[in-house]
Amino acid sequence: MKMLIGGQKTDSSDGRTIDVINPANGKFLDTIPMATEEDVQRAVDNAKKGQKEWTAIPLMEREKIIQRFVRLLEEHKKEIIAVCTRECGKHVGTTIFEYNQTASVFTGYMESAKRLDGQLLVPGSEPGHDGRTASDMIMVTHEPLGTVVAIVPFNAPMLLYSYKVAPALAAGNAVIVKPPTDNPLTDIMITELLLEAGVPGNALQIVTGSGSKVGDWLVKNPGVDAVSMTGSTQVGIGIAEIMAKRLAPCTLELGGNDAFIVMPDTDIDKAAASACGARKGNSGQICISSKRFIVHNSVIEEFTEKLVKLVREIEVGYDDNVEEMMEKCLGNTDRTNTKGEFIGSLISERAAKEVEAQVAHTISQGAKLLCGGQRTGAFYMPTVLAGVTKDMDVAKDLEIFGPVWPVIGFDTVEEAIEIANGSRYGLSGCVMTDDWKLGMRVAREVQTGGMVVNGSSVYRNQMQPFGGQKMSGMGNEGLTTLEEMTKIKNIVLKGFLG
Repeated sequence: MKMLIGGQKTDSSDGRTIDVINPANGKFLDTIPMATEEDVQRAVDNAKKGQKEWTAIPLMEREKIIQRFVRLLEEHKKEIIAVCTRECGKHVGTTIFEYNQTASVFTGYMESAKRLDGQLLVPGSEPGHDGRTASDMIMVTHEPLGTVVAIVPFNAPMLLYSYKVAPALAAGNAVIVKPPTDNPLTDIMITELLLEAGVPGNALQIVTGSGSKVGDWLVKNPGVDAVSMTGSTQVGIGIAEIMAKRLAPCTLELGGNDAFIVMPDTDIDKAAASACGARKGNSGQICISSKRFIVHNSVIEEFTEKLVKLVREIEVGYDDNVEEMMEKCLGNTDRTNTKGEFIGSLISERAAKEVEAQVAHTISQGAKLLCGGQRTGAFYMPTVLAGVTKDMDVAKDLEIFGPVWPVIGFDTVEEAIEIANGSRYGLSGCVMTDDWKLGMRVAREVQTGGMVVNGSSVYRNQMQPFGGQKMSGMGNEGLTTLEEMTKIKNIVLKGFLG
């Protein structure tokens, strides 16, 4: 597949390409261009023109374009799901779940755009520099930021593309998408559909290649007015430093090591089931999946025993007959098989080796392997680690992005909160308890962007302002946060009210 620059399918200016491989079976899928700095500059130059073209289209017409896109998305549904499943190595049911949310993110942000109406300030509320403001009309308006770079991660390329591109377009910005290098094909397909629906080719472009080069060129380009990125904390800090030098905004959703706290008064069967589900989705490659299981010592043995039983039932594998599997899953909304839920591979063998090394490191620090712990290519078997103590790296800042359950004991509520807050991350978290007052106390005292009481940390409503605290990011995404894709301007009509 090719990049989309200025509405044209484009190769790299030097002809270099990158292979896209199915991580589950190693099969070649396609190639993408490895963009040059010249290609990036051309996209940025186009975006300046495209932003003016896009905002010149009345909002009601832009909404019709997005509605046409949603219809095209439905027409190409099976093709998109198949491509995404193959390039991610996922179970097709996981891809269907992601696809089903994508259209509503676009339509939801367009609805929000119709309500982004600014305000009129009350005249005469203070004397002003000339002593008179009673006849002045002061309007507070929203304007597009300009050119927004959307850096999309590998773990949910379809959904997280929509959470970046949809608000940027809804607010009237031009967008340059940098898709994930390992699995960019779905994002290219969606971009093609948006252009087919009527988004100007200069207003929405997609430039492919490695993040260390293409992403860096984009972020450093002075023609880029804002960046929206989901990825690692290390990369996010680098982006924030670059953008700060020209006082340009960035929205960053970064790493997490989300706590799953189990109080002794809760239903342990329910807690174990929720803990299992909180981690196995997308093979553990979810930013807000629970990653530290902090369990009261009076129930830790029972909880761990039940968790291990559930984790052993998870089936790991990949069926390349995606179309047949898709038909089965489309009629099976819970996406489960007879035992648990199929999970696919990690995004690459490199990623699986990293999880393997992190588990080995945790065991070397004293943790006990209860199940799993094996890697085959890009697949990593669901793994439970017991005997994890709060001084181990995995209990603090070692984020394992795979299907691993480290279980940590505690004796008091204060200790549980201390362990949860002992990480530099603060993305999401949860607590299981039958005492709602206790649940509220824990939810308020754990330092995260979101907490769930009696449910897993994997909770993201499209309306909620979604983001992290501490080193988990800055800014928020969600249908109620469209203002983050705008800048405020005050317009004063001096003496207009007579």
